[in-house]
Amino acid sequence: MTLRRKTLMVFLVMLALPAIFISGVVMLGLKIQTISFERKFGVEVGGWELLTSPIRVLTKATEEEYRSMSEVAASDPSKFSELEWLAKNDISLERCYSYLVVTKNGELVYTGFGEQSKELTNIVVAFGETVILGADQGLFLHEPTQGMIRCGRIDYENGDRGCFAIVTDAIPIMERERKNMLALVISIATAVMISACILMIWGHVAFVKPVLVLRDATRKMAKGNLTFKLEREQKDEIGEICSNFEEMRRHLITQIDKKEQYEQDMRDMISNVSHDLKTPLTAIKGYAEGLLEGIADNPEKRDKYIRTIANKANDMTSLVDELSYFAKLDTNKLPYKFETVEANEFFEDCAMKYKVELEMKDFELNYSSEIPDGVMVVIDIEQIRRVLNNLVGNAVKYRNNDIHGIMTIRVTDANDSVRVSVGDNGIGIAKAELPYIFDRFYRSDKARTSGRAGTGIGLAIVKKIVEEHGGRVLARSELGAGTTISFTVKKGVTENGNKNTDS
Repeated sequence: MTLRRKTLMVFLVMLALPAIFISGVVMLGLKIQTISFERKFGVEVGGWELLTSPIRVLTKATEEEYRSMSEVAASDPSKFSELEWLAKNDISLERCYSYLVVTKNGELVYTGFGEQSKELTNIVVAFGETVILGADQGLFLHEPTQGMIRCGRIDYENGDRGCFAIVTDAIPIMERERKNMLALVISIATAVMISACILMIWGHVAFVKPVLVLRDATRKMAKGNLTFKLEREQKDEIGEICSNFEEMRRHLITQIDKKEQYEQDMRDMISNVSHDLKTPLTAIKGYAEGLLEGIADNPEKRDKYIRTIANKANDMTSLVDELSYFAKLDTNKLPYKFETVEANEFFEDCAMKYKVELEMKDFELNYSSEIPDGVMVVIDIEQIRRVLNNLVGNAVKYRNNDIHGIMTIRVTDANDSVRVSVGDNGIGIAKAELPYIFDRFYRSDKARTSGRAGTGIGLAIVKKIVEEHGGRVLARSELGAGTTISFTVKKGVTENGNKNTDS
């Protein structure tokens, strides 16, 4: 849910929730008051009627008694002279905070025994004549007295006239209703407070909490702490920010790890290069001092010393060139010139050149191809030659000096690619080290302790060039049995415009 929708929903809930709570509380309060009123006075009333028309409700409370006495006044007015009968009716009025008053010829005949109010009683007597002239009148009086008087006319048999009145004292009823209204107001205030608390909690969870989480995350990042994890708990803009922030955190960790790894690689490279340069420099220095001090006292020995110095200088030049080449390759500053060439012709030509060089080093080279003539590949000739040079050079460098060196170059079909495998019977690579041999600057301990020079970037160069050609490079090796490294290059289009697909 977006923040816009969530804000709109919060606004609607802010309007609806208090209204629902207040309505519920009002309805519940009125229901409770209605039940209490019905139990007290024995009449059925509506909650809204009780709230808006209390006079009508009070009228209903004494309606039955008033109607009964009116019928008696019309049929048997002599009953109003019987004190026992009047007292019996008066008792039934006590539950309504009412009592009975009877007058005859302007004189008070009977006053009930309930909640009596002398002021209301005197009013009945004072207005008795008015009530008699206008029968069945009711009167509600305000301050200083509060009550309701319902009067009825009595025509006695001997010609006397009078009235009966049901007098309701409103003070206890009003006090009761004030307490009920106070309870209702408190309930409404409580409902408003509860709804406000719910909205505050919801607002905190929906808006404030994620912002606080982001604040804490930025503080941790400002202190360099990236070990925390920021979970996305909401599907809105804030949740998206959290997700992006978490992605940024992971990216920073990756960049820091890469930077640390790069710095470690550079330290390793400097250490390796220093070691690899120190060895030929020491040899050059030693042979040069031998020449200067006259140790090489004959032309044959001087020629040997000079050749050794030249070879060591060439080793140093090759080392520096390899480092310079990798720097260009790693920064993508080395341009590629792709050409479509005939695979068998190219790789066989390379193998024949290596064969002559390897025979001089007591190395046997076997070349084989399992693809037919005419299969084309798209390569940068110079770069693929460098790949083969590195692989062949490694095979010679890490040969097993105890046995005759044998190398194989094999070309096979790989669907839309051509696979080239360079194998040897050298010292091999440990299984634990095999996954890392294509990492830049990686060199095994065995390579170091055996005194075999190398920067550890030769195979990294191989991998980089092959991947730039859209191919893959793989290695298989076994300690003491040799190593085979394979790479693939994409097939090209033949001269007739068809794609090479068969072997």
